[in-house]
Formats: sequence, structure tokens, C-alpha cells
Amino acid sequence: MPIQNKKICLMLAGGTIIAENENFFVEEPSDMQIWLDKMPELLIMAHFDPIYICGEKSPEHGPKFWTRLAKEIFDRKYDYDGFIITNPPHDVLYNSIAMSFALSGINKPVIFTGSQLPVINKDLVDFKNLPVSGLGVKANLINAVQVATTNFGGVGLIFGNRCIRPTKAIRENVYSFNVFSSVDNSSLAKIDFGISLLEPVQAGRRKPELKNTFVDDVLSVKYYSGMNFEIFEKAAKNYSGFMIESLPLEPFAPDFLEGLKKLKKPILIYNRFYVPQLKANNLIEVFNLTKKTALVKFIWALGQSKDLHEIRSLMFNEQVGEFIKK
Repeated sequence: MPIQNKKICLMLAGGTIIAENENFFVEEPSDMQIWLDKMPELLIMAHFDPIYICGEKSPEHGPKFWTRLAKEIFDRKYDYDGFIITNPPHDVLYNSIAMSFALSGINKPVIFTGSQLPVINKDLVDFKNLPVSGLGVKANLINAVQVATTNFGGVGLIFGNRCIRPTKAIRENVYSFNVFSSVDNSSLAKIDFGISLLEPVQAGRRKPELKNTFVDDVLSVKYYSGMNFEIFEKAAKNYSGFMIESLPLEPFAPDFLEGLKKLKKPILIYNRFYVPQLKANNLIEVFNLTKKTALVKFIWALGQSKDLHEIRSLMFNEQVGEFIKK
């Protein structure tokens, strides 16, 4: 019998490949029931309602997709005990980080997982020579269900037997059981023969809010010594904001820094190690976030307000446990 008759909304957005010897995945809505029937273990764990979001070969990406996905989840928040969203590894970090900010105070488990296997033409590639055995979606889904049927409230990421905050996740492996690790070695939950909530996020603390406005015109670049500001300035006309990965301690050449200060647009200055205060209202210096989290949070913050002071406040204040503690 399903665990306490828990009802799980299973949203399929890529990352659905079951096994390397079959390479079956969901591309059309009509594939969903066939796909579920191939994993009968899941059906004894909970009741599932599969929702088609996009296909394995037709993925959706970026801010417009984040806005849509957040609304798909938020509109169903009272209909289900938990949510599981499948994604391929190359999309899942951006998508799950975005949901962390968009689903403010969500009081249900929202767990991202998926298959590590790519869509491969068997006539061109021999699966036997790839280290992918056992890295299909089934094991990850079983682990995700165990977290999604608990009293966990928040967004989590499972690719292996650890549930971690997406905002602290980094990818360290290509084909391995645990693809992602937490930059500060923290975990929300550990799944072995059972489940242990190591950093439980209690449901129901805040009223859920949908904050799913993201801008889609942010330019992200990496500064290098001698970078031409005039080229950057020409590009600036086409974007509402910029993220620049700087050099630590002495982040920019003096003329480049003076040019940045004169631009009338918000600029996020990022360095994982340290960024000194650059004493300009339009420059927002951050270093206590992962690079992907800093970028997605900035895209989200620009969608929440056009006021520079409010944008700075959103970036400098922790929203969803995203800051890396020293």
C-alpha cells in the first residue's frame, strides 16, 4: 500500500531515461503511462499523477521556463503532498535554484531528480563502453519519493542518496552515483535503507508566495586582465543587468572599474573567494554564493524590482538558505 496514501505530483521535464540497455524516455504525453509501468516499484510507494512539462528531446530552458514551471507547481500546492520534477543533469541546477527563489515559503517537498543518461543513437555509440550502468532515473526516483513523502518543506536536489539544497550544489562528477555535492558539505537528508532528515525544513512556517518573475536579458561574462571596456560598454546597451566574474582582491583595472561605475545599470560583481567593496551604487559585490546561484538569484532579483536599492537588498539578504557559511 502507498505510504500513508501520499499523493505525489510527478512533473516530467527531461531526465526520464530509464536504463542504458533500453534507453526508453518520455518525449510525448502518451509515453508517460508506458514509462511508469516500467517501474512498478514506484507504484507501491505512493500515488502518482504524472504531468507532462516537456520532452527528453525538446527541453525548455531559462527564465521563461522558470516562470512557467513555478506556476505549474504553485497552482497545485494544495492538491498534492509533494512534488517531484525530473530534469537532466545539465539543466537541473539552474531550474532547481530558480524554483528555490520563486516558490517562497513553499510548505511541501519539491524534489528535483532525474536520469544521468543522455539520449544516444545506439547505431553510433556503444553503451557498453560508457560508465553509465545503474545511472538511469529509477534509483533516483525511488530516493526522491522517500523525501517527497516526508514532512519536508522546501526545494531539494537528489542525484544519488543525498538530498541537498540546490543553491549550494556543485557538480563534481560526470557519471557517478552522487553527481552533485554541497559546497559546504551540508545535506538536507540522507537515504540509505531508510531516510534521515539531517537538516529538516519544517512545512507550514510561512504562507507560500509565488515570486516567479525573472528577467531574460542578463549578460554573464568573466573578466580577464586587459579586457576592453569599450567592447563591454557596447554590449551593455542590450541588457538590463550584468554579472561579471572578477579577479579577487584587485578585481578590475582602474579604467575598467571607472567605466563600470558610470553605467546606469545594475552590475553583479562575483568572485567565489572575495570581492572588496567597490563604492558604487550600481555595483553589487557577492562572494558567499555558488556562481550558478549568484546568477539565478540576480536574474530573479531583477524581476522583483527595478529599484537599485531593493535589488541590492535582495542580493545581500539571505532568501532560501543560499549563503555559504564560513
